Amino acid sequence: MTSAPSPAVAPHLERWLDQLRAIRRDDAALTGGLAEAQLAWRPGPGRWSIAEVVKHLNLSARPYLDAIAHALAGARARGLSDGGGWRPTLVGGLFARSMEPPPRIRLPAPRIFRPAEGAPPPPGARELATWRSLHLEMEERIREAAGVDLRRARFVSPVTRWVRMNAGDAFAVLLAHERRHLWQMGQIKESEGFPRG
Repeated sequence: MTSAPSPAVAPHLERWLDQLRAIRRDDAALTGGLAEAQLAWRPGPGRWSIAEVVKHLNLSARPYLDAIAHALAGARARGLSDGGGWRPTLVGGLFARSMEPPPRIRLPAPRIFRPAEGAPPPPGARELATWRSLHLEMEERIREAAGVDLRRARFVSPVTRWVRMNAGDAFAVLLAHERRHLWQMGQIKESEGFPRG
């Protein structure tokens, strides 16, 4: 007896899974082998260390992944199935593109997504472990999105209750945000004064 073949993954989901794999490779190349002192090093006053950048990614990904999970479950319960693929909304597409590196527009991170100001950098190894576990969770959410109408799976933004997002735009924004800050980590490593080995 043979099992039924698994359904093909939709092109937008496969693209996001490919992007997530690339993010993991870039993470390994950028942070692999860094000592705690290197992770905690700040390139200047008021600038984030690699550990703080990763903390920011963790603080921002957690509420979005929770909101996406809730939106996907709600869409499934309402029978909102994918009717022919996902395309970004105008606003969602612009927002995702604005997140791509290198940053063309620099905006301060919302307060709820910032590491504690004035505090020493968080333990880098712990933040990296959390970040990598969030990548696994993001992969699960992307796979759970198969067959769901991602434009109609909506939620209120964790930043402000005045903004509603759809799950597809949220995935695109999260992945672009990861790439933006991987680029930032690379810039930190290339900064003058970065501790070498």
